[in-house]
Amino acid sequence: MSSPLLTLECFEVEGTPPSGAPLTPQDAESLRAHAFEDGYGAGWSDALEQMRDEDALRRAASEEALQAVAFGFHEARDGLESAFVDLARQLVTTLLPELRPVALRQHLEVELRALAARHFTGRLEILCAPGSSGAIMAVAQTNPGLDIALLEEPSFTEAQVLIRIDQMERQISIDNVIATLSATFSDTFKPKDTVNG
Repeated sequence: MSSPLLTLECFEVEGTPPSGAPLTPQDAESLRAHAFEDGYGAGWSDALEQMRDEDALRRAASEEALQAVAFGFHEARDGLESAFVDLARQLVTTLLPELRPVALRQHLEVELRALAARHFTGRLEILCAPGSSGAIMAVAQTNPGLDIALLEEPSFTEAQVLIRIDQMERQISIDNVIATLSATFSDTFKPKDTVNG
């Protein structure tokens, strides 16, 4: 006999009868049981490995989805904040200036009622802009118990009055309120640089 050109690996299980010998039913059953257990174990190993791979893919997909949601939330919040700031700025620059005379009269009424409630008996002077003296006089006449002198001050706007009692003064200026609000909106709500990552 000649030697084989290729030597193959032997896959025989220990305890297998030498070739050519007939297998007994117990040996055949034992071989079948070992093969089944090996196959069953290999199947479970493959299934567990596949489940680990799928879990890793699901975790990665979940992390990406969470990052997208978080990024979307920040974009939405920034958009809403910007819209609110624009709306508030428009209110301050457009609507409030139109409401200055009404707001001024209301503040003056509050101040005069407070003086009347304290039973103030002295003389008080109200300085106002020349164009608003009629409206200010109408407010002053709603408190008949007070001795009020109305003086026109050319440097005042229609949104400013000054109440003077002896040496004490109380200024009401809606213009200052609007200017303060405008400055607050321009300084506080400047666009922010955000880093995402």
